[in-house]
Amino acid sequence: MTNATLPEPKATERRASSRCESPACQGTVAEIIHVTGAGDDEWCLALPDSAAEELYREITDMDNLMAEFREAQSSQATETDDEPSPKRKWMIKATEMGVLAPEADAPDTAASEPPKASLIQSQIAALDEQIRWYDDYDPSKILAAVSDDAQLREDILTAAKAKRLATLRARRQALQAKLREGSAQDGVKGSGIKPSDFSSRSSRREAGVVEIMVFSRPGRWYYIRKSTFQRLKTHHRAVRPIRKSRRIARVLENPKSSPKELMGKIRDDLKADAAKSPVGNIEVVFAEAKDSGHLLGEEHSTLTWNSSDGEAPPENGFQVSAEAHLMRYAMQASAGVNSFDLSTGEIDIGVKASASMALLEAEVKLAEVFIPDQAGWDCRFTFRNRNGELTDLPFGAFRLSGDVTLNCFAGGRASGEANARLNTGAATFLLSDKRRVQPDPGAGLSVSGNAFAGAEAGGAVSGKLCWVHPEEQFKTNADWQELVSIEAGATVAAGVGAGLDFELGVEGNDLLMKCSGRIVFGPGASGNFGTKINLESAWTMFKATMETLRSVDYEYLENISDELFLAWSRNLFLAVMDGCEDMAAWYNQPYSLLRRIWQNRAIQKSNAEILARKINNRDLDFIFRTKKENISLYEISPETLGMMCHTLTFTFVDSWEEEQETALNYLITHIGTWRKFHEVLQHMTEDGSKCNPIQSLERICSILDDGTDETDNQLTEFNNWIMTELGTDPNAPVPQTVAWTPTKGRKNWTRARERLMAYKNKYQDNSIIV
Repeated sequence: MTNATLPEPKATERRASSRCESPACQGTVAEIIHVTGAGDDEWCLALPDSAAEELYREITDMDNLMAEFREAQSSQATETDDEPSPKRKWMIKATEMGVLAPEADAPDTAASEPPKASLIQSQIAALDEQIRWYDDYDPSKILAAVSDDAQLREDILTAAKAKRLATLRARRQALQAKLREGSAQDGVKGSGIKPSDFSSRSSRREAGVVEIMVFSRPGRWYYIRKSTFQRLKTHHRAVRPIRKSRRIARVLENPKSSPKELMGKIRDDLKADAAKSPVGNIEVVFAEAKDSGHLLGEEHSTLTWNSSDGEAPPENGFQVSAEAHLMRYAMQASAGVNSFDLSTGEIDIGVKASASMALLEAEVKLAEVFIPDQAGWDCRFTFRNRNGELTDLPFGAFRLSGDVTLNCFAGGRASGEANARLNTGAATFLLSDKRRVQPDPGAGLSVSGNAFAGAEAGGAVSGKLCWVHPEEQFKTNADWQELVSIEAGATVAAGVGAGLDFELGVEGNDLLMKCSGRIVFGPGASGNFGTKINLESAWTMFKATMETLRSVDYEYLENISDELFLAWSRNLFLAVMDGCEDMAAWYNQPYSLLRRIWQNRAIQKSNAEILARKINNRDLDFIFRTKKENISLYEISPETLGMMCHTLTFTFVDSWEEEQETALNYLITHIGTWRKFHEVLQHMTEDGSKCNPIQSLERICSILDDGTDETDNQLTEFNNWIMTELGTDPNAPVPQTVAWTPTKGRKNWTRARERLMAYKNKYQDNSIIV
């Protein structure tokens, strides 16, 4: 057998046969495996037919488990009290199989998800508020506040009110029916991990994996469970150890050696070892030898591993501990590793990223990856509905484009030595279903996982956080817009409200974004961080916020601080008054400059004249534009509109300016929903702060005509518009009916002065000068 030649090899992808072609070879060695890090006395194991078949089944099971992990990792499903996440289910299965030994996680109370109302429930709450308002609204009282003419209390307004209420209640019944059908999205409530999740794991079985090379299947590592490996050695009597003799070592060290020479030495050693059965017909295809490689291509004891910068220090050895096995298993399970080339230290993990493992820096680096993936993590605006409940509204997506560097080794390393011990940090991070993100002054973001008992920290993240508009989200070449840079010294510790993906606020002269960990690493990630939004991105977030507000009919957005939202509303007012040529450039100015402009703005009367002229000349469409995209009057916040309406009515008192009434009519007519109308009234002050909405309504009514002639009664017309037209078609491209007919001739200023005096006396409003 010493001089026997190997048969024609099969393709690499084909399984080696355990059947011998010659009857004389039945029961002989069918496979040879090498365990990474094995000592010279058991350098390889020769397996008989039965052990080889069990090995192949185990390899298939483990490959299937890896495939299941990749599928679970790509799932966006979240965890609830009753249903674990797909990745948690995988961890439980891997634990039951003896692959992992995780600990139960302590509940992360800071990141727990509060109960959320469904979108339909929030729509019902908004309708309930509107129904209550119309039910309580008595137009005759509004009219009486500005005139005691009994003829104004017309039956037509009462009939209009009844019709409006009937329409609103019908809408509510339709939504309630959908809710009963179960079509509403349930709220999400976070949950900690219970110790019972892993109670089925046998404590008597050692968990973990063993990394092996299979002689008939070269070109990659394979992983089998420790328990399976022990069973192969103890339950199959014919399993035989192959000692790395000096002759075998010399063959391995010689780059010119051939597989035929190596197999010859192995056969000689087996034959000389107690004269046991000769090696059978093993079909072997070795990895193709390279100039810089050695026989077998990946034999750990002879290969050095280049650092990521291309240098190859001497004795930069290959880590062979059990932790190293687990880390490389995690790499392959997590990233879908295609191949390892240990002669260059490069790992190919497919089209999503490239990676290198550098022993000198003791790290694994995933370079230029999209996190959590190329499609990003759905961004959720969270608003508080009219019942005070939180509700989520998906709006675009976030993703991180950058580098992830995972720490793999513990302990110091002397220069030129490979004595560092690999810890489980990298494997923990890659396999964990609860990754944690924290700011790190030296790295941007630090990351860690919690999958295994006694695991150490994972590593660091750097790159840029980008956002995509919902209309662009699922396009092949989506327009991802960079918002935040994640780099050393740029992040700060900043808590995010429970259940929120992100928060925006002002800090000094900067726009600060506080982010939840799941924005970076998707479902299951915890922790949070804060960083400055790039100044040129301020407009992008402002416009996204305005669009979101309109879509939820101006509910309160939890993601935006009160200070920032008020600053945005004031800045929009200033942009109109200043006549800016590019709205985005205006919003991307430092906030300190915008504050000074606000403080130095012109007196009220001058503002009103300027504002009325711009509105009536239709200059707003020109002002609300940028080089890329425009913002429409429909998207202007109620706070800004409230300031505009206040300005126009304030100066009307002493100027009697019909131009301002026309401009006021134009603004109010473009309010598309009752909710926005109510919010505009509530913010009809000089600075956009809150006030009594009924007082604001009476202020508007005080400047309208109240003649007894139906053709000259703006008050009746306005109240009829509130009852029958307001909000009936919020998506109409242009208003179908004006709020009232603008004055064609001169007003009766004597009656106007009487109405203004009645308003002034009722509210003691010293801004009214009559």
